[in-house]
Amino acid sequence: MAGSFEEQLSSELNGIQAEIERLENKRRLIQELLSNESGSGAAAASPPPRRRAARRAGAAPKRTRRPRGLITGKVREFLGSQSEPVHATAILQYLEEQDAAPQSAKPMPTLQSTLQRMKEMGEIENAGRNRWNLRSSSGGGDAGGSSATVRSDGPPVVTSTTTFGSRPSVSQ
Repeated sequence: MAGSFEEQLSSELNGIQAEIERLENKRRLIQELLSNESGSGAAAASPPPRRRAARRAGAAPKRTRRPRGLITGKVREFLGSQSEPVHATAILQYLEEQDAAPQSAKPMPTLQSTLQRMKEMGEIENAGRNRWNLRSSSGGGDAGGSSATVRSDGPPVVTSTTTFGSRPSVSQ
């Protein structure tokens, strides 16, 4: 129980750190552009950025993997700000605007997989027709028979009678 909460906090921290790194890279690039525009003297005084830029121009851009938890954190953030269920295409559009979209040739199936996993964890629910929203914390009993319980002091806790990959023991 405490381990999953720590993992969630750790994943959110990783997402924040990735955002800080992205902003730092953006700041560095803007400084390079400004120094290149201000005159050739300033650009010649700093050869390391120039070498990096030359290396980037000649090679294909290297994609870095998104930090663990960035996409789910942004999905939670977006769905939390919505009052109605939101279609997966709108979620993907938000992720692209936030520079947090899945980096694959087909990002929609990757997002669908993430949404399904979040649904299984009890964080979000599918309201039908690929429209998603955060699970409401005031639900009383769940008619679907889900074993997820939502608590106000932490993430949802899922209890199960089986462990992954095993069956319950049969007493004969």
